[in-house]
Amino acid sequence: MSGRGPWVPVAASADLAPGHVYQTMLAGQGLALWRGDDGAVNVWEDRCPHRGVRFSAGDVVGGELRCVYHAWRFAAGSGACTFIPAQPNAKVPRAIHATPWPVAEVAGLVWTALAAQGAPPADLAGEVLRALPVNRPAAAVAQEAAALMAAHPALRLFVQPLAADRAVIRGLAAGVDIMAADLLLEAARRRLEDAALMEAAAC
Repeated sequence: MSGRGPWVPVAASADLAPGHVYQTMLAGQGLALWRGDDGAVNVWEDRCPHRGVRFSAGDVVGGELRCVYHAWRFAAGSGACTFIPAQPNAKVPRAIHATPWPVAEVAGLVWTALAAQGAPPADLAGEVLRALPVNRPAAAVAQEAAALMAAHPALRLFVQPLAADRAVIRGLAAGVDIMAADLLLEAARRRLEDAALMEAAAC
């Protein structure tokens, strides 16, 4: 599964605590997720345009994200730089801004895409499952997730590619015990990672 095009869940809504910047990745791209004081979620490239410092090391101040390095502030939504402490009376150039990504919050999950095509998913329901990182390529994880959903129709599973050999399974469980669902996912992770060990031993 590629990060380009389809909407992919990259966090649970519960991960975005007030004032907290959540760090994750999608297809090798670092992301900083945060919720402004209006409740809306922002998904930005995890890089301040000033010195390239990770936004995820910064903090949320009302409706702005403040970079940890020189305390430059950037507005929710647009990503426009609003304040440079070293030049408090200067007008901030319009060219200085964070790189926002498409974002939607659906069924307790936060969704994004590098280049979203079409509307985000809207027909989802269920309890949010614990995110499960897996040390396997996203394609292999997606195969396992598809097999699980075929055997357990109450599960809706989604794969977040992190890097070439690492992914996260995120999902929803409707009408099924959430602890049982978590155990199913844990067993799937063991199968995937055990298969990788066997492949490595055979080389």
